[in-house]
Order: sequence, then structure tokens, then C-alpha cells
Amino acid sequence: MGENVQNFFVNVKPVRILVSIKNNRTGNYASAISSDVDATYSHTVRILHKLEDFELVESKKEGRKKIVELTDEGREMAECCAELLSKMP
Repeated sequence: MGENVQNFFVNVKPVRILVSIKNNRTGNYASAISSDVDATYSHTVRILHKLEDFELVESKKEGRKKIVELTDEGREMAECCAELLSKMP
């Protein structure tokens, strides 16, 4: 039974992507986010599109990069997710 508490309660990659965007450690574009959360580029892009559909993130083109930013609702959710993850082993 290799399941941990985080995997049991939440779908980890979307949550980690939201938190990564909130923390903005590496730049908020798909390839940097995918490296930060240890996901493939294509999986990250699919999740980012879903997050955009849910109006949690919005993107804008800057040169050749598509920069992703949290909406107000996305920021609120990312803060809640970060707090939740910090309380789990």
C-alpha cells in the first residue's frame, strides 16, 4: 500500500502546480513549472489549460514564452493548498 496522505486526499500534480506558480521560484512558464513539480511538459500544459478553464490561472505571451499567473481565486486556492500540504507528512 504505497499511497500517502497527499495522494489520498488530493490530485497532487495540479495542487503542486498551483503552489509552484504562487511561489514563483523558477519563472511561471510551462517548462520551468514542469521541472519544479517533476512532471512532463505535456502533462503540465494539459493541467495549465484545465486551470485556465477553471479561471484559476491566466496566461500572457511574453516574447516566445507563455507566462502563467494566478487569478485572485487561484491565489486564494494556492494559499489553501500550500497550507494543506504543509500539514501533511
